[in-house]
Amino acid sequence: MGFITKPTTARLRRLPHTLASVAAIAGLSLGLAADAQASGLSTARFGGEHGHPTTDNATAVYYNPAALGFSKGTHFFVDGSLALRWSSYTRPESALSATGPGGGTPDDAVSANSGRASLFNPIAAPMAAVSSDFGTKFMTAGAGFYVPFGGAAVWNQNPDYENSREYPGAKDGVQRWYTIDGSLRSMYFTGALAFNIEKIGLSLGLSGSAIRSNVDTIRARNTDGTDHVVDAMGRLKEGRSLVNVKGWQGGFGVGVGWRLRDLLWIGASYTSQPNVAGGMRLKGVLTNVLTTQDREDTDVILTQTLPEIIRLGVRVRPIKKLELRLFGDYTRWSVMDKQCVFPQGIEGDPCDEFTNTDTALTDPANFGGEPDLADGVSITQHLPRFWKDAGGVRVGASYWIIPQVEAYIGAGYDSSAVPAETIEPALMDANKVTASLGVRAQIIKNFALALTLTDIIYLPVDTDGSNVLNDFQAPTKQADANGVYKQNIGLLNVYVDVSF
Repeated sequence: MGFITKPTTARLRRLPHTLASVAAIAGLSLGLAADAQASGLSTARFGGEHGHPTTDNATAVYYNPAALGFSKGTHFFVDGSLALRWSSYTRPESALSATGPGGGTPDDAVSANSGRASLFNPIAAPMAAVSSDFGTKFMTAGAGFYVPFGGAAVWNQNPDYENSREYPGAKDGVQRWYTIDGSLRSMYFTGALAFNIEKIGLSLGLSGSAIRSNVDTIRARNTDGTDHVVDAMGRLKEGRSLVNVKGWQGGFGVGVGWRLRDLLWIGASYTSQPNVAGGMRLKGVLTNVLTTQDREDTDVILTQTLPEIIRLGVRVRPIKKLELRLFGDYTRWSVMDKQCVFPQGIEGDPCDEFTNTDTALTDPANFGGEPDLADGVSITQHLPRFWKDAGGVRVGASYWIIPQVEAYIGAGYDSSAVPAETIEPALMDANKVTASLGVRAQIIKNFALALTLTDIIYLPVDTDGSNVLNDFQAPTKQADANGVYKQNIGLLNVYVDVSF
């Protein structure tokens, strides 16, 4: 959804102060920050209960380009969403890499690496679109800007270590080994066309998108992938890194819609992966701030693959004052099997040399060590994801109190894309249920205002020792992410639809 985070320059200025007494690191700290409202990183809730594959407003540029054909005239659509996100992660003492003498977490600092971390963040995101049939009956065009993938997070600090000289890094919370604060997003700039065969009520649609994606985040990390606060000599070991990468992709969407007068609407759509076949390459800079030398910047590439989405929907008017809706989606998150970071100048994805199959979750040895690359390339970090395909279903109903005022309710269920084996605080997801209510008022003939309130209730996730991120070898090994994950998002959506 939207993105609220400290400006990058300010965060870079903060790094030397944060690490004033912390030992140097050399590994990448790739920590994402997602506030999923559907599955995985999906956050498309613009349009509220009117955002779906049979909609007749301009959000159809994303949900189903064919549904633009259900709209008449010219529309300017402006949408804003405000999410209030509460999340927590409780890390058990059993997740600590080591305690006591000999390096790890000292006995007097167990709470530096175990216990509860939390956040409460307001997150805002805009969406804007325009559509017009240009006075014709056979074609409707639309264009829009929106952010269907993304999120942001700033975690609360641990007050027990606010001014600690012994363990200064611990003030950033027990979740810091995956995220302290950061944002990620994929912004879409979309153009769409719908062609109408009015005689049979059929509409066919096509869209094309330019997509701007970026990741900007800071987290704690040690070169050996542990959560050691001190080394075997008792010296501070914990470090920090910041990564800022971005890039452009392309994508498309196709759809079909059918309308039976003002009684029945059916819609289906397909939205491609960014870059169609996947393989996003984001370029930017990895910044390490070391205590023994000046700040070190390295040009890097981050590779990942975001999913394609299939949507289906139907709405029906059994009587003039009542509308019933049913729609769902299937998102192929299984393409998100890994993320890889390596120095710029390398073609392809060197992490493909790893055994990227689900057997890695039962046999972590498949990710042991760096692959044998002919050119001697060193992978900075390889992050196994092994996400699962996910889906959701929503039902809703509207009742027109008077012709100008529509009241509506909705409920839904979305499955989780993130398995317990690879969940971590920066990429939290769970099975979830939603409940919505709202109102739309046609204030004057050419001006409509709608408001939707939605509560997104995440079912708690307890990994119960099943998380495997700490079981691999470098460059895949990470701090243990076992624990209990909880989350809730309250969402306010407001839109204005001006028509001519």
